[in-house]
Amino acid sequence: MTKIGTERIAQFIAETRYEHIPGEAVRIAKRAILDWVGVTIAGSNEPVTRLLFEHVQRMKVVGEAGVISKGVQTSADLAAWVNGTASHALDYDDTFANEAGFNFHPTVTLMSSVLALGEKVKASGRDILAAYIVGIETETRVGAAIGRITSETGWHPTPVLGTIGAVAGSANVLKLTPEQSLMALGIGSSLAGGLLQNFGTMTKPLHAGNSARNGVVAAELARSGFTGNESIMEGALGFCSMFTAGKVNGLENKEEDLGKNWRIVTPGMSTKPYPCCRSTHASIDASLHLRNVQGVDASKIVKIVCKLSPTHTRLARFHKPKSAYEGKFSIPYCIAAALLRGKILLKDFTDEKVAAPEAQAILSKVEFQYPQEYKDNPMALKAEVVVSLVNGEEVSSKIEIPKGDASSPMTDDELSAKFQDCTHKALGQKEIEKVMGMLHNLESLEDISDLMKPIT
Repeated sequence: MTKIGTERIAQFIAETRYEHIPGEAVRIAKRAILDWVGVTIAGSNEPVTRLLFEHVQRMKVVGEAGVISKGVQTSADLAAWVNGTASHALDYDDTFANEAGFNFHPTVTLMSSVLALGEKVKASGRDILAAYIVGIETETRVGAAIGRITSETGWHPTPVLGTIGAVAGSANVLKLTPEQSLMALGIGSSLAGGLLQNFGTMTKPLHAGNSARNGVVAAELARSGFTGNESIMEGALGFCSMFTAGKVNGLENKEEDLGKNWRIVTPGMSTKPYPCCRSTHASIDASLHLRNVQGVDASKIVKIVCKLSPTHTRLARFHKPKSAYEGKFSIPYCIAAALLRGKILLKDFTDEKVAAPEAQAILSKVEFQYPQEYKDNPMALKAEVVVSLVNGEEVSSKIEIPKGDASSPMTDDELSAKFQDCTHKALGQKEIEKVMGMLHNLESLEDISDLMKPIT
């Protein structure tokens, strides 16, 4: 008899190994893991990471896993906590493809938990790849059932869905049985949560760290015999219902194709070319086109109209940002930075850059419009930017799919350049090349600790 719902997920988690996974899924996973390592190193010295790391240091826990770029080890759950927060600190980590119809950051929570536990148990590169892909496949099924509704009700999908992915990946690393995996899902479901209201603050990246830690804790507790509900996804009081305000009472059969269709391949992963909220990216691409291709001079702009789905001004909700954190969640600031400088880099998100008079002057000219075509597909990332110039001319650029989506991917060279930009302050060129080499050949590593040594 075919298992369904939570039981089917647990079976998939427990039984899937590297040899069961198609090569294209592995290729995409290695790209995502390379990107994750880069953005985690880049985020390791952000204030939010420093404060959390100092908190963890005061606990004086015996080392099991490395804290990236900090030169120390701590327990696996605390390492996942700090690394997960660091990798989301810059909002530069990946999301799912636009086609998925829901949006959250998958790798930030999943790799932080999988790598910490993998180091503790001396997992191989193949083990890590399998666990990562298992987590991706699991969280996409739950996301397909509840993702869009979850964000509409005010929950941040990354710590909600990401906790389930982290549980799945962690359970796979530990090679839990189907029964233990069921318990881990039950435990983790009661740890999940995070509010959209905290976007633009340090608590937003903490959400990612929390979900990574949740995965480690749930899997380790389940291994020890700790119990949770065995059908946690289903029912009026289950995970799906609670995070959709009762609108969805189960997985809606989304789990049935686990192990047959690989969603890491289709619809795929979306890698960020810009270190800010994905809801800003189509507007950035449109603004860059206006400046760099159509020759718009920012000093000649009288008015800017941005047409998009209201979902994105709800997620990127700071229309008059005052800080770097708020700037990452501000469509007007991202438009202004693109129009002023013709590119968007890590250095564009500082308190000084966001507060600069020239940026504030441009962003104050931005108005939003929500045409019906955008309302009809509220999660679509498309946007149009229309500028009115002092000579009366009106110029526009419309982006249907932003750069980095699975259907418009960053090239390997672009991904490599991003990695080098993220890591050059922490690693020498030889170290960068060594780490990249290991990540490109991750399946050949016998012990994942070999990767952790140069980046811890």
